Amino acid sequence: MEQRVWQVIVDDAAAICGALVAELRLRGDLLGTHGNGSGGPPHLVQAAVGGVLASPKARREATARGLQELVASGMLADVARVERSVHLARCPPEVADALDLGRLAPSELWCADVPLSVESDSAGILRLVLDREPRRSLLRALRGVGHEASLQLAQERERQRALVDLARARQNLAALAAAAARLRRETDRGEVLHAIADELHKFGFESALLLAGPEGLTLAHMSHKRPVIDQAMKLIGIRKMSEVLPIDPSKSPMLDTLLKSPEPMVEVRPHALIRAIWGKRAPESVREKLIEILQLSHVVAAPLRGAADHALGILLVAPQDATEPDLGVLSSFALQASLALERALTRERIRVQAAQIEAAVEERTRVLREANERLQEADRRKDNFLANVSHELRSPLVTMIGYTELLLAEKMGVINERQRQCLQVARSSGKRLRAFIEELLDFSRFELTRESMTFQPFELREAVTQALAGLAPRFLERRLNVRQRVPPETPLVLGDRDRILQVLGNLLSNAERHCRDGGKVVISAQQRRGFVLVSVQDNGTGIPAAHVAKIFDRLYQVGDVKDARSREQGLGLGLNIVKSIVEAHGGEVTVTSEYGKGSTFAFTLPLADAKAEGSQPA
Repeated sequence: MEQRVWQVIVDDAAAICGALVAELRLRGDLLGTHGNGSGGPPHLVQAAVGGVLASPKARREATARGLQELVASGMLADVARVERSVHLARCPPEVADALDLGRLAPSELWCADVPLSVESDSAGILRLVLDREPRRSLLRALRGVGHEASLQLAQERERQRALVDLARARQNLAALAAAAARLRRETDRGEVLHAIADELHKFGFESALLLAGPEGLTLAHMSHKRPVIDQAMKLIGIRKMSEVLPIDPSKSPMLDTLLKSPEPMVEVRPHALIRAIWGKRAPESVREKLIEILQLSHVVAAPLRGAADHALGILLVAPQDATEPDLGVLSSFALQASLALERALTRERIRVQAAQIEAAVEERTRVLREANERLQEADRRKDNFLANVSHELRSPLVTMIGYTELLLAEKMGVINERQRQCLQVARSSGKRLRAFIEELLDFSRFELTRESMTFQPFELREAVTQALAGLAPRFLERRLNVRQRVPPETPLVLGDRDRILQVLGNLLSNAERHCRDGGKVVISAQQRRGFVLVSVQDNGTGIPAAHVAKIFDRLYQVGDVKDARSREQGLGLGLNIVKSIVEAHGGEVTVTSEYGKGSTFAFTLPLADAKAEGSQPA
């Protein structure tokens, strides 16, 4: 118990009762010292001194020595009283001399010994030296002080017990945490068994483990030293543990009961346990020797269970000394042992299954690899075929469109209105077919050269200007208001310039196709942290909300457009090509659209010097 508690008791008692000196004398066991050991009333130990004559500290020490001398000389009592009443007595003259009162000594001194008790046992006395004879009111105060002091002693004792229990619990938790960490690290079954035995040794237990298997329970491990195990095996008539045959639980009611017990810990009788394991090999005389050799005076069994309450075995534990085992700690450890053992057994099963599956997986992988190579080769041939066919179709188609336009321009003679209408239909269909072929050519070229893109810094503003120049005739023909808003100070971007030109061309063509005559197209660029955001905005027909999520899918087309130019759309490859090229540059492409009001397509390109530009505001 703590000294400050004792000092508070004597200081409060001296202040309440007006005592010259207050002394607290307690049993030695309450102060952490040994008692007298004689079997009689326990002698008391001075715990604290307070009062007027005990201040300051130097005088307190002198007063404490004086009181000790009085007790040693027999002038003051030193035995805890059994009765509960306050004991009053006049102090002999030697008390005043011992306390060094001198001329300040009153005519008489009174000594009041207030008995203290803890848990109905005498704990000591609270001695007060008074300068007058106590009256009835003071006696009541003394009894009250004694009662309060006894309560404080009881509370302090309970607090100390709680601290001891808490320290023990912390120690056990730390040991359990260390054991759990080690068991988690072990993967092999043999290593797990050794770890279980080692950790139980640290808790002060010898152990043995019966593992459940298809043939029954097998004695898989014992924690005792090898000479002890050899001596035990010799008594039973077995040279080594590997010769122990599995035990059928159905023929051993005790082991069957332990294996199926719902209790986490079960205390068992050593004789019955040895007889259940060894049977006729262990008569009573042998059992007695085994109990002595293996220190099995007290045995506890813990059923080990895995997932779905599957029985894994039985953990047998015996304390190395005569102390009572902590069943809570053992129960927690048994749970950790069950988890570790189940993990190890599961790994064994997985290794066996993996060995069986590995060959089949390798064979299947080989077949899939060959099939993938064939598919890739077929895909390359398809791309080559598309490129060749598209090229071969475009040349005669351009000739056909050219001659159609010559006829419409009446360069080869006058044509009537019906002939003009037929030629216009032929020219429109030819241009539409040419657009299809150009999309196929773009797609096939991209697929064939996907792996050979060259990333170099280039001026984004120049690339935008070039893309606009290539589409200028179409914009002029349809009287579109095209605006470029790429700042001259836009830094260099990193990418394949030809591919980015293809992206810009596809997005601008898409905007032109979906704009009404006289519409508006704006292409802009904004520098962000580490990249440039390029946007192409139009005020055309827009995209219905149901189609926005799929607009970049290959061969996807919006089917509910109403104007004639939008119906002359391509194969649905242009935006897919845009998405593929942008993602190949490490960027992303997005679209925002409101049906009937227009769309905005945006994509990002990395800066050529992203680290240097990373400090730019977003």
